[in-house]
Amino acid sequence: RRLAGRGRSGAGSGCDGGCGSAALQPGGCHHAWLRGASLAVLVLQNASLVLSIRYVRTRPGQRFRPSTAVVMAEVLKGGAGFLLLVLQHRGSVRQALGTLQGALWGQAGDTLRLAVPSLIYTLQNNLQYVAISNLPAATFQVGNGTGAAGNGGNGAMGVMGAMG
Repeated sequence: RRLAGRGRSGAGSGCDGGCGSAALQPGGCHHAWLRGASLAVLVLQNASLVLSIRYVRTRPGQRFRPSTAVVMAEVLKGGAGFLLLVLQHRGSVRQALGTLQGALWGQAGDTLRLAVPSLIYTLQNNLQYVAISNLPAATFQVGNGTGAAGNGGNGAMGVMGAMG
């Protein structure tokens, strides 16, 4: 677990302290490449998502249901997340399943608290399909980015208000 205010562990390890003693061992932090890979995948996904959705939603012919696309996207993200968890456990599917089970059932209260934002996120994704079907891609992207920045600012204000 990460501790607030913790700095780098090990000179030149590229680790922010979340790895504990692993960062002090030869080879540095084994989680650093996972963070870089995750960032690269997210950048690629966000860059291609709007254009691909716009293309398939505006072409002539039979359309798919947005809810089906949203569910399939979540299944793919869940699979990718599980793959990264397996890699984090050095290829042990059994250990990854144990970690996943402990996180879901061992912390059932947290899991239930995360269900509400997850449902809202699903609704948001469905509405994004409607918006991108009716707006030019550039207009949607600008509006979508503005909304994310506003939400981030509102969240930061809420955290600062709770702390002060």
